[in-house]
Amino acid sequence: MDAPALRTERLVLLPLGAADIDEIAAMYADAEVMRHVADGVRSRAETTAALGASENCWRSNGWGLWAIRDAATGGLLGEGGLRPTAVIEGAAADFGITLGRRSRGSGLATEAGAAIIDDAWNRYGGDLIHATVLPDDTSNSAVLRRLGFTMTGVRTVQGQPHQIWVMSRKP
Repeated sequence: MDAPALRTERLVLLPLGAADIDEIAAMYADAEVMRHVADGVRSRAETTAALGASENCWRSNGWGLWAIRDAATGGLLGEGGLRPTAVIEGAAADFGITLGRRSRGSGLATEAGAAIIDDAWNRYGGDLIHATVLPDDTSNSAVLRRLGFTMTGVRTVQGQPHQIWVMSRKP
């Protein structure tokens, strides 16, 4: 995977892949963490498949999901980035961030999201980045708003109502 580390004041972001299996599997198995993620809790086998898809996305598209790590300790705090999507008409990439329990409410999602979006516009060839959020997920909606996304409505995605957020490439 050809991507340099992204760095912020508190974070280091590296392409998410098989090397992250133990830490990300524990996060994906936590029902509280995965409460607002469309697929919910994932088994280790599902996590392994998701990491393979992430690595493939990086190889095929030059963009994908990042492992969000603490710059001081190297510990995994979460994951975020772009995923290919076909569930929203006209959307090729869906943005999202999932942080572990201890990382919530600290501004880390916004800090990581800003770094990811800045980098995405250099890697991603499209003019729009979409995000979907369950209506009761007010914290992710607030992060998207702070990053510059605009909510365009509510749609049924995978059988559930989701807020649809969009960000356009700036000229």
